[in-house]
Amino acid sequence: MAARLWLRVCTRVLGVVAILAAAACGSVDRTDQISTAGPETATTEAGTPAVPTETAAAGSDTDAPALIGGFAACDDIADVLSVFGPGPAYDSLPSSVFSAVREYGEQHSDQFGSVWNGALPGGAIVAAFTDDLDVHRDALEALLPEGTPFDVVKVDHPHAALMAVQSSIGRLQGMQGVGIWTVRNRVALDFVDPTDATLEQLADTVPADMLCLNVIYTVEPPSGPLDIIPLDSADDPPTDCWWGGYDLSSTRCENRVVLPPGLGHVAVHLNPAALPEAADTSVRLLVTEVGCTSGREMGDALRGPQVIETDEAVLVAFAVVPYVGAANCPDNPDVHATVELSRPLGDRALLHGVLVPPEPIQLRPDPDW
Repeated sequence: MAARLWLRVCTRVLGVVAILAAAACGSVDRTDQISTAGPETATTEAGTPAVPTETAAAGSDTDAPALIGGFAACDDIADVLSVFGPGPAYDSLPSSVFSAVREYGEQHSDQFGSVWNGALPGGAIVAAFTDDLDVHRDALEALLPEGTPFDVVKVDHPHAALMAVQSSIGRLQGMQGVGIWTVRNRVALDFVDPTDATLEQLADTVPADMLCLNVIYTVEPPSGPLDIIPLDSADDPPTDCWWGGYDLSSTRCENRVVLPPGLGHVAVHLNPAALPEAADTSVRLLVTEVGCTSGREMGDALRGPQVIETDEAVLVAFAVVPYVGAANCPDNPDVHATVELSRPLGDRALLHGVLVPPEPIQLRPDPDW
């Protein structure tokens, strides 16, 4: 795949509707979106999030996270904590151990909140219940093989109740996905540009403390010609670090200009079938989208090129209006783009104008790196 992605593993068990990867995992570059994430919410003594009851007024000094239509943003809900720390482990105990705990949980479905792999090297059992924690702890100690690391934690809602809420939610305008976020003990809904009427409908049917939202509000891209190349390096433009970016390399960080809201970065490479020569007054390049887009053609979403020529270099930049919504991550197609020059290229360097400092545009690395 031309656009190599480093994806975090989500612990949420997603439903069958769809997955909005950028909102759920937070790993995809989305400069056209306003995140609903806020400061981490406070937790109760049991380690479950304390959901605020009203939206903080503008200018308020309260630390309570803002609500979206009466619901907390999923990123504002803290993971249920255990003695093994937050989040899941990447190494697993035998699946039979988890199956045994799930079977026990099904026998106590009115209290069973679910089970996950605790963040301990080699894995650990974390079993969640709404009540009678000591009783369940003793039962699991007798059930599990001797020496199995496990913990019993308290949650507010049994898994069966969350499943019932998930099943009760119909297809709503702007909804991209629905699932149970196990370690946050919530039903999680993904939306793009939900209307007030949709959120009001949801609030009338679903308890606020059983649901959280991942919401993306799209931003209109800038109008007019692309203008993202900093003209004076002395201005010290805002930048961020991109691993596996313009040369698609995972071995170093590229310092790129922060783009205006509504635009995203693309990968740009030389076209191996038409390498630039000194006499050329146009240069052919390959431009590739780098996010999850279900393999769409960029078409009119591609912006640019912006070209700045000096006696020593030709600076080139492209951008894209990013894909918004649920998407899978197949290979994204290349756009064969032509950059027109005012005079022959000569011995001038062909540079990425959005990297600070500018760097040469190169051939795409071997896909087997």
